[in-house]
Amino acid sequence: MFRFAQAPYLLLLLLIPGYLYLELRYRLPDKPSLPASRLKLMLKISGRMRMGKYLYPGLRALILLALILALARPQWGTASRDLRKQGVDVVIALDVSGSMLALDFLPQNRLGAAVKVAKDFVSRRPNDRFSLVAFSEYAITASPLTYDHAAVMHALDRLEVNMQASGTAVGMGLAKAVARLKDSSAKSRIVILITDGVSNTGEVDPIAAARMAAALNVKVYPIGVGSGGMVPFPYADPFFGTRNIPTLIELDMESLNQIASITGTGNAAKATDAAELRNIMIELDALEKSELSTRLNYNWEERFPIFLAVALLLIGLEILLKSRIMPVFPE
Repeated sequence: MFRFAQAPYLLLLLLIPGYLYLELRYRLPDKPSLPASRLKLMLKISGRMRMGKYLYPGLRALILLALILALARPQWGTASRDLRKQGVDVVIALDVSGSMLALDFLPQNRLGAAVKVAKDFVSRRPNDRFSLVAFSEYAITASPLTYDHAAVMHALDRLEVNMQASGTAVGMGLAKAVARLKDSSAKSRIVILITDGVSNTGEVDPIAAARMAAALNVKVYPIGVGSGGMVPFPYADPFFGTRNIPTLIELDMESLNQIASITGTGNAAKATDAAELRNIMIELDALEKSELSTRLNYNWEERFPIFLAVALLLIGLEILLKSRIMPVFPE
């Protein structure tokens, strides 16, 4: 980027054509009139003088040009981009209880399918902060709120089903997720709650956690996962190895709908396979858009010394020509 900090001084450039006109119009030498014996010498000198009369005004015009440009303070600017993010703070609260091993979301189990769509969701939203909460019979923060999406992806990859869990504490998972957003100043704060079971343990019930979210203006998008009815579930048989046995896993969509209603997000979504879960996350991505504004800042560096140096060089050249190569004789 280039600019003149004192651009009005450029109007002085209009003086240069006038100067050249006066120099060339009134100061060109007349033809010499001297005795014949010195005619050859004076013709030679006259030719030099005439050349000088054109050369020196041209040099002075260039000197004036360089000085005026220096006076106008030319500057080169380096742009720096100022990104101002008004994003969404998102907590993904993900059920890791034993039922998430069910195989109705092939080729992965429920947890694997949920992790995959969660990673896709994070990757589509580079301007948002994310946190990850995992819950089974208790809730833990697997990743705090951060713009470091690689860390969130790593935390998602490390999630495992808690085989020792004796229940599912949906309320505890939601309460922990809401707590992560309590001090957030983002324009929009949301929790994506993914579970496949019934809340049957924990000190906080899901409805109380939803009211806590509503009080803090946190929106909760519950997603129930499971095809319903009897689903294949892997059991480790000590004699025949792991076998998939049809198992009934209940899903409490009524409570999830209440959570959505309390926090102002309508109804909970239900995914019966991996494709439905992916589509739900795509819809959520469209609903909660982040804003990003860009402002360019310029760091300006002065360049007038270059033009001053050019003017000094031209002045030196004129002095050298006049004193050594092409002197000017008095008229």
